[in-house]
Amino acid sequence: MKRRCAILNDYQNVALKMADWSILRDDVDITVFDRHLGDDAGNAEALRDFDIVCAMRERTPFRRPLLERLPKLRLLVTSA
Repeated sequence: MKRRCAILNDYQNVALKMADWSILRDDVDITVFDRHLGDDAGNAEALRDFDIVCAMRERTPFRRPLLERLPKLRLLVTSA
């Protein structure tokens, strides 16, 4: 079963060009979100089926209420 990875807030659409993601191709489906997803409800709805979240900017806070609504989440990565 493939894992699902969300890349958040990539408003410049550069995330997939800044690193070689091809090594993950067989194991991970990557979805890039180029717009802010909004509040906790919007984030929970959009991210509920993802195992991995890469937060490219600190724009999306991952507080307890949001994390509790993401039961499939196994890895949260941040960069800034």
